[in-house]
Amino acid sequence: MLQKLMKKQANVLIVIIIIIGIIVFWLSLKKPTPPTRVKEKPTQKIEEISGPLKSGEVGEIPEEEAKEKNISPLPPTIFNTSGIIQEIKEDRLIIKGDGSNFEDREPRELNLIFNDSTITSDSNRKITYQGLEGLKYLKPGMKVSIEGTENIRGKIEFKVSSISILY
Repeated sequence: MLQKLMKKQANVLIVIIIIIGIIVFWLSLKKPTPPTRVKEKPTQKIEEISGPLKSGEVGEIPEEEAKEKNISPLPPTIFNTSGIIQEIKEDRLIIKGDGSNFEDREPRELNLIFNDSTITSDSNRKITYQGLEGLKYLKPGMKVSIEGTENIRGKIEFKVSSISILY
């Protein structure tokens, strides 16, 4: 009888050891979580603007002279201006710009190039024309607001994204 009891206890002990082994094995399969990393803030690089965002050089004033004349600086990118239409050509307008896209603020003659995606509209944008079609509805003497497809700061010739008739 004592032998039967010892044999039963040995079997129970073996089953317990096997169960513990399975649990340990199962826990070891669980993937450890990677340590959390602190994200570094990206350092700002100030780079020279190039391509369509690069400004022109017409009407730029040296910094010292601008400070002497107490002229407030323009932002590095300007996309719109306004002016009065002087001449209408086959694929472009010649306007007398108000100078808002030049640092010296001097009015200049601007050459506005139309393309297939140029939108021409009235002041409240109820009527719109796309591409060169819009040139038919413009007349010399009209005041217009212009938005360029690129940075127009300091440029006298640029492609037009949209043009709105002000009056």
